[in-house]
Amino acid sequence: MGLPSVIPTLPGSSAHERSRLTELPQSLILLLGDLAVGLFAAGLCVLFLNSTSHLKFDWATYVVWLSLWIIWRAYQGLYPGYGRSAQTELRLHTVGTIQLLGAQLAAVFAAHQLYITFTSILLQWTMILLFALPVRYLLRIIMIRAGYYGRTISIIGAGQTAVLAIHQLKFNPSYGLRPVAAYDDNPALQGDLIEGVPIVGTLEDALNEPRTKQALISIPGARAATQQNIINRFYSTFQITWVIPDLIGVPNHALQPHHMGSIVSLEIRNNLSSIRARFVKRTIDIVISLLILIIVIPFFIIIGLVIKLDSPGPIFYKASRVGLKGKTFPCYKFRSMYLNAEQRLIEMLKDDDEKRAEYDLFHKLREDPRITPFGSLLRKTSLDELPQLVNVLLGQMSLVGPRPYLPRELSKMSGFTNEILSVTPGMTGYWQVNERSGGTFEGRLNMDKFYITNWSPWLDLIILLQTIRVVLIGKGAY
Repeated sequence: MGLPSVIPTLPGSSAHERSRLTELPQSLILLLGDLAVGLFAAGLCVLFLNSTSHLKFDWATYVVWLSLWIIWRAYQGLYPGYGRSAQTELRLHTVGTIQLLGAQLAAVFAAHQLYITFTSILLQWTMILLFALPVRYLLRIIMIRAGYYGRTISIIGAGQTAVLAIHQLKFNPSYGLRPVAAYDDNPALQGDLIEGVPIVGTLEDALNEPRTKQALISIPGARAATQQNIINRFYSTFQITWVIPDLIGVPNHALQPHHMGSIVSLEIRNNLSSIRARFVKRTIDIVISLLILIIVIPFFIIIGLVIKLDSPGPIFYKASRVGLKGKTFPCYKFRSMYLNAEQRLIEMLKDDDEKRAEYDLFHKLREDPRITPFGSLLRKTSLDELPQLVNVLLGQMSLVGPRPYLPRELSKMSGFTNEILSVTPGMTGYWQVNERSGGTFEGRLNMDKFYITNWSPWLDLIILLQTIRVVLIGKGAY
């Protein structure tokens, strides 16, 4: 994969200019969405002031602060925000909005007007905080479905890492990076397709005739000198250059770069080992679970009555599960199975090899003879797991975390045991929102490991939001 050291001259920056022009309308659409949310928030403030006081809404001041908010979002790179993960967007949106709220409160406090405008300011920024991101997601979905969102990129290298990268980008169009061409110096690969992306030439071809303004370099197996040469040349040719380092399997959301002169080191943070992080996570668990319990108490009564009418037996079921540091605990659920559930399962698996294979692979059955008619509905909507809020309050579970494992599954965890047992299991988690009842046991272990090694409060919030969507559509539940 060698390259000559002479840097070719660019055939002009017209491709880059065209790319900027095509991104401008997309940025403008997202910006207009933010403006619409800002006007909606202002309208609510006007209604609030008209109904509670004789104060007039200060439109001139509001326009100034709304403009500063949009300028700050542009500085954060949120227009159009290509290449940012959902949790990065959530973090930038939340932190940026709270920063502007704090700045405006400080300004009115300095002007001795805080007692007049505090409630109005708090209301307007709360509305922006709650609605700006959903509106952004909606507009982006519309643009994606219309084929109008995303920046085209070139993939440099056609190895297994490139295949994984292309798959991820195609599977997550919200990243806004669309691979359209791949390059590799292996003659045998010319003309092949990688996840539908054609290999159109060598690395020299990519440098001589760049088709996109962004390149994604994926050559982790190359020698250091070769990588440095390739990176320097593509950096000089393409406006934006991303490099996939030789760090496959390393926690990628927990990386923090540090500069020591001309040397760059990467700190790999074990976020969940931090006392502060565990305190924040536990506080969120207690506050949210208490609020939810207060709201759903009437549903507890209704569900309990229906369970009693559906089949004989208790309302609640205590399942033995493995928790933090390998300690077992009673995991509470609404009963969704018959009292003789295990006998029903044994009888089915004894005479059905296909069902036996399905159960051995997934540890579940799509048509499970143990589940009652109402229990099937409870599982499909995840209502059977509401009593686990009690486990959360008791500290045995968290709102988000690896799914609690059965004691008999410990022997099948292989090398994952220590990592999984180092954290509190959750009511929902990364596996549940991505696979739920689908996927293999090994896939579940890998997803749990990803969550543990890449944890952040923003990842938890994203998972909680995705859980609502998954439950509403009943994705993968049985």
